[in-house]
Amino acid sequence: MTEFDGVVENINPRKIKSVKREETLKIVKFVNEGMCLAYDADSKPVFVRYVLPDELVRVNIYREHKDYAIAEPLEILEASAARIEPQCAYFSLCGGCDYQMLDYDTQLEVKKALAIDTFKSIGKMEDVEITDVIKSDPCYNYRNTETFKVGMRYKSIGFFRKDSRFVVDIEECKIAMNGINKALNAVRNGDYPKHNFKVRTTLDGDTVINWIKVDGYRDSEVYETVSAAGLSIKYKISKDSFFQVNDYVIPLWIEKIISFLDKNKNERIFDLYCGIGLITLFVGHFSSETIGVELSKSSIKDALHNLDINGGASNVKFIESAVEEVVDKLGRADVVIIDPPRKGIDQKTLDSILDISPKKIIYSSCKHQTMARDISLLSNDYKIKELALVDMFPQTRHLELLALLVKK
Repeated sequence: MTEFDGVVENINPRKIKSVKREETLKIVKFVNEGMCLAYDADSKPVFVRYVLPDELVRVNIYREHKDYAIAEPLEILEASAARIEPQCAYFSLCGGCDYQMLDYDTQLEVKKALAIDTFKSIGKMEDVEITDVIKSDPCYNYRNTETFKVGMRYKSIGFFRKDSRFVVDIEECKIAMNGINKALNAVRNGDYPKHNFKVRTTLDGDTVINWIKVDGYRDSEVYETVSAAGLSIKYKISKDSFFQVNDYVIPLWIEKIISFLDKNKNERIFDLYCGIGLITLFVGHFSSETIGVELSKSSIKDALHNLDINGGASNVKFIESAVEEVVDKLGRADVVIIDPPRKGIDQKTLDSILDISPKKIIYSSCKHQTMARDISLLSNDYKIKELALVDMFPQTRHLELLALLVKK
């Protein structure tokens, strides 16, 4: 049997041949994308969801590629001692969560190990360590945003089953904040929606339902106040603007970023892919100048509004542009903050950052595979000083990493 040591990434099971065959497999180890690895009778790698290492499992193999297969468990024949009872009745049916069968601390250990393995396999960095873990408290009922799918055929409202377009009908999401579940109940008690809809809520209890009309709810932007580092900053979040999903972790993440800055507040900072200015407006209080760059029209409009309603600091400005088109025209920077989309940083932007040669790069990402690739491309000039696991997404395979890179 050939040992599988690759990274599970960018697998699209819907493009793989559909099959149906049962096997009994011994689960070997965790891999990325919320899966575990096993081998079938022909020594082919099989990726299995909702199982744990060392378990003996009867599975249904439902997607098959010439080099690997994907399976779901039918029966746990020998359970791991680490297995616990999931809190959600829809777990393993709804596609939202991956790790509810593990206690929270064990989930964090799994995520740490997978992140380190990714930096080794993709980034070719052998000495990477997780230097800090920022936990989510609570680890359920934390999401401030959910997009609900609507299945017209069976009049179902919920989320896609893994690797399919079948909508699993749900009445409550255990990882969503209470305001979202209350809004979902209102939708169910009203006219059946004709298409998908989004619900946002805040710690202040303000909840909106976007893209459909529901009695008692606005279809509008929402405002959220974030308190961190002794500051309270108010943000407008429009229907099409991105905002981090975990209100309980956002302040801790912001404070960690601020901890990387010099205490003398004399640094010139670029905040690339800045969105609505979530990071920008905070670090502006700890810099000589901060420039946020964002392509999304909705987000940059919100960012300018947020700058205005929070006092219009003269040392903060926003630029609407693709990052790669403008970053080399902004002059010098002491610190470059990067929070890119999941695809990571394009080569032109990486080259521009190397030309700018900031003394520090602060890189936050929810896609550790592209983050490892990008940091590897910077590694001739920069080394990782700190690497924190910021758990924005408990119960799921997703993880946020925050790295401080310093010039060699």
